[in-house]
Amino acid sequence: MNTGFLYGTNEIIVFVVFFALMLAATEIGYHLGRKSETNTQEKTKSLVSTVGAAILAVLGLLLGFTMSMAVSSFEARKQLVLDEANAIRNSYLRTELLSAPEGTEMASILREYIDVRVQYGTTGNDPARLDSLHAQTLRLQNEFWKRAVAYGQKNLNPAAASLLLQSLNQSIDLESARWMELQDHVPENVIYVNGIVGMLAAILVGYTFGLNGRRHIFSICVMCLAVTLVLTLIIDLDQARSGLVRVSQQPMIDLQHAR
Repeated sequence: MNTGFLYGTNEIIVFVVFFALMLAATEIGYHLGRKSETNTQEKTKSLVSTVGAAILAVLGLLLGFTMSMAVSSFEARKQLVLDEANAIRNSYLRTELLSAPEGTEMASILREYIDVRVQYGTTGNDPARLDSLHAQTLRLQNEFWKRAVAYGQKNLNPAAASLLLQSLNQSIDLESARWMELQDHVPENVIYVNGIVGMLAAILVGYTFGLNGRRHIFSICVMCLAVTLVLTLIIDLDQARSGLVRVSQQPMIDLQHAR
């Protein structure tokens, strides 16, 4: 699995670093504003404030757009867990249509498959462990698919074999979709653009305070904190396996207990 710098770094570190950068940006802007204070007319100061408000509005739009991308990806992961659990449940139930010993053997393989899929969903961000579970998943898929095809070729119960193959195929497709979704993130460049625009806005806010001759520490800290929190939440939502907000694996766990 390939993860970029942002998605391979602890969210707390990202939060602290970006918050510090935002504060530093406001301080730079403040000192620039103090140097220009005596040479800037009141009308110009008012225009600078207007431009600062416009940049903050642009930042709000960017953050909203990026948050929407992260939430959509999060919801897709949730739905895939439910869909895969339902597909595996259907496959397991349809093994009862098969005659012995094929039906019993297929049910046993699917029980093992469910255990592996639960481990896959609850394992943290450990690439080696995830690769191992993915390899086990592919091995079990190959095994139950070959057995189902062999049963269907015997023409013992074509309708049952057809139903089973259909649900098994769906299970395999959904596993692939979950694996690809794990690799999918909001592009890091989009987050970097949000961060850059955030720091530009912070510089201009600091510059405005500098033109007026004094800081307002509380306002500056609240603005920097708000922007930093939103950006960190976006990264956290887009982390499939680490972070504070995670996709619930309850549908798969319930299937494991109910088999």
